[in-house]
Amino acid sequence: MTGPLMSGIPFMDWEQAAADPDDQLQNQTGFDFDNGNYGFVPASGGGTPLGGLGIQVLPGVPDDTASVGIGMDGAPVFAAQAVPGAKLVFTPHPQYWITAGTFSNGEVLDVEEITDEAEIPYDNTFAMKAVLGKTNQWTVSAATS
Repeated sequence: MTGPLMSGIPFMDWEQAAADPDDQLQNQTGFDFDNGNYGFVPASGGGTPLGGLGIQVLPGVPDDTASVGIGMDGAPVFAAQAVPGAKLVFTPHPQYWITAGTFSNGEVLDVEEITDEAEIPYDNTFAMKAVLGKTNQWTVSAATS
């Protein structure tokens, strides 16, 4: 994505890099701007703790021109503005939530603005059922076969 990261604007990935938060060699990458192109480059140095995913934004990335983040299954999950010289560390703690609205795939959401959400707890359950009632309140329960 180019420009400032803002609510309501789609986050479009231009490049993806495989990562593993439990592997010190695969849990970090660099992000650079070279010859008019943004892209991932090998990370220099270490410093990303196990369990985290680190992105080192190199000084050549122009201000307010790009965002970086992490995704799951090819879809963006968390994103942040690519600030030149910043080391961004994302520490995934998967939680699943449901909400209703007119959202587009990949749209940046400001979670502080969402008022009708419900957490979907997966406590040894592989299927859940969520129903939005007339008063915009969710009822979440284990799905029955």
